[in-house]
Amino acid sequence: MEHEARRALELIAALPPGEQHRCFVPGWGIRAHGPADPLFGIAFCFRCHGARLRGPDVPPGLRGQPFDADSPAAHELLRRFRARLPPEPADAPSG
Repeated sequence: MEHEARRALELIAALPPGEQHRCFVPGWGIRAHGPADPLFGIAFCFRCHGARLRGPDVPPGLRGQPFDADSPAAHELLRRFRARLPPEPADAPSG
């Protein structure tokens, strides 16, 4: 699990800047916790290419970041997010 968290943070750090659009409907995010309190959270919208950072020590200038959602790092990060989804329930038999 620690390796997965480290790799996710490496991918986030590798996201190149991009042009942000307007929607910001985040569907994905991460939260980092210290021993007692939350450290920060990042919400991602891959449609508008925006990331929002929140946390007690996140400076105001870093709270909104555009990124290139078409970059290899973004594609890999989104793949990892999707891989963590629970499986879809099987369709109920018709009858």
